[in-house]
Amino acid sequence: MRITQEDTDTTSISTRGTELAGGRSTVRRPRRARRAWALLGLMLIGLLLVGSVGAFVAKRDVDHLQSAVIGDLQQGASELQLARNAVVKANSAGGDRSQLDVAVSHFQHGRSAFQRALDRVDADLPLRGAGMAPGVGVYVQPRLKTVQAIARMGIYLADAGEQSTLLDVALLTPAPPGTTSGKKILGVMTQAEQKAPLITAALHSAQDQAANVDPQFLPSSQRASFEKAKTDIAKGLTQIDQFAGLAPALIDFLGGNGPRTYLVEQPDPAELRGGGGFIGSYSILTANKGEIALGKAGNTATIDYPRPKVGQPRYIQAPGPLRQFTHSQGYIFGDSLFVPDFPESAQTAEQLYLHETGTQVDGVVSLDPWAVAGLLTVTGPIAIPAWNTTVDAASFPERVFQQQQKKSNQTVNRKDFFPAVASLLIQRVTTLPSGQWGKLIAALNSQVSQRHLQIYVNSAAAQKQISLVGWSGAMVGPAAAEEAMLEVESNFGGDKANHWLVRRYDLVLTASGGKLHHKVNISYVNSTPPGYAGGQTYACYVRFYVPASATSTRAYVPGVDAIPNDEKHDGFRMMDGWFTIKVISGSATARIGFEWDTAWDSTSTRRIYWQKQAGTIADPINVTLLVNGKTFTGRSDLTQDRVLVLSPNGLTIQAGAAGQAQLPLFGSQN
Repeated sequence: MRITQEDTDTTSISTRGTELAGGRSTVRRPRRARRAWALLGLMLIGLLLVGSVGAFVAKRDVDHLQSAVIGDLQQGASELQLARNAVVKANSAGGDRSQLDVAVSHFQHGRSAFQRALDRVDADLPLRGAGMAPGVGVYVQPRLKTVQAIARMGIYLADAGEQSTLLDVALLTPAPPGTTSGKKILGVMTQAEQKAPLITAALHSAQDQAANVDPQFLPSSQRASFEKAKTDIAKGLTQIDQFAGLAPALIDFLGGNGPRTYLVEQPDPAELRGGGGFIGSYSILTANKGEIALGKAGNTATIDYPRPKVGQPRYIQAPGPLRQFTHSQGYIFGDSLFVPDFPESAQTAEQLYLHETGTQVDGVVSLDPWAVAGLLTVTGPIAIPAWNTTVDAASFPERVFQQQQKKSNQTVNRKDFFPAVASLLIQRVTTLPSGQWGKLIAALNSQVSQRHLQIYVNSAAAQKQISLVGWSGAMVGPAAAEEAMLEVESNFGGDKANHWLVRRYDLVLTASGGKLHHKVNISYVNSTPPGYAGGQTYACYVRFYVPASATSTRAYVPGVDAIPNDEKHDGFRMMDGWFTIKVISGSATARIGFEWDTAWDSTSTRRIYWQKQAGTIADPINVTLLVNGKTFTGRSDLTQDRVLVLSPNGLTIQAGAAGQAQLPLFGSQN
């Protein structure tokens, strides 16, 4: 889902943040992510080429034709620019649909101007004759071909722009009363699916015409701009191909192909699990022809307990560490986030939920309190009448924790609070005006980047799109000649210590003898106060994932598995163990560590992908690189995934993969 828009002036001709003036290009930083397809900027390439038209026709002593053709091309380019400006205004004005009508009109006028230029050249018999004349034709014909290609390119780009803007019109036209966002998006996606082939065909035709332009006949100041325009057309076609996969997936997700049922997990990060937390409550989300609603909701204890034991009918064997924790009791839905790879955990959740309730679902959404807070930044505060309270973004995570986990605040129905909030939140989100959709998508992207929101659907086509935009919560494996690492903790003490726990990572990387030695120490402070559910002891099962090619692995963790963990992940090997931090008075501390080696000649660049565990917040990281007698240091945190970039000359810490979803429509701007 990709859509972006940049502010521009009358000299802007690129949707990639490049401004062209006087033959020079100045790259400026885009304010938002790229569009699903780069159309409007491409439509302005006629403006790039106007300066060269005189070079083509001035060689002929037909001043009136030269003047008319140049005038038509200039008008066409101007109309395309005005069309773009109108689309910008439509989005900047919070959904001014009238500006889209203006844009459509300019696209149509631009097409007419380019067509007039083409008709003038084609209808000029002396010019056509000169193109075939001995001696003269070899000079005229290639220049004539280039002029015609410029005009035709403008026509096709105007066509693509008009079709794209008509999608804007469908999006920003007020929906009939009672129409939800989901239903409206479904309708626009259906239209977009129909228009995508027309836009694709127009861009292919523009690309074909660009191939007919001989750059040697362009002024030197315009050649780089023309090559950039051709590149943008190719990118636009690639992005339309991506959209061709997105539209049917989104239609399916919204129930356009029949009713869909999704399981919404509400994990508790205060009782951490590999994939985010113990699932304390859940809801059922339904989608049917774009109508989205929450159905059954409640406390997972009502379906999980009594926990089955070996030999009982409902018993399913849990992974080794869970059996060690529960004394070989059965696997339950609440513990289904044991594995850090969310697609795998989600499939386990579906199976356990079906086993316990008899209900088959079409996908799973994991939504923790910080994800809810992110959505509340878009919707604003929401009153919860059943609980006589109002929730807001700033206080929700702490409020729900205190309401559910502080013993003096606990009520029998406390696990019903989160589902009650989720129900009203969904209602508010699905009735947001289209002018707010861009802000909503940005908030969702932020939450998936921080792994507070994770989504899995059974439809392979839809899941592929979810993965492409970074919403799947999947483990990020090591790529060729690169590395990946991930530390995962599970709180098996039954308490809520993760709410109070402070964690810090210190990583030392030493390059020597063709190897890169890694040593990471993790320091903890547990300051859990009395008076909260489960006590004050952090009993942790810890896993550390390193590349499968790693050697000399060592784990400095006090406890070992009584029942081994046999989980496997492609590209990784795992070190694990157990430790506890028991608060006697005030706070308690602990320190564990891991070491391993990988191959690195210390002359090239090495990237280490450091994945954040779902359910954690912003643990600080300190990194030291020792290479070729030099020492480099860097500091950051695990608010989201990070990438460590190592080289013989330095160390940088960059942001890792982030959510990239965007509605593939111009009208979704914030």
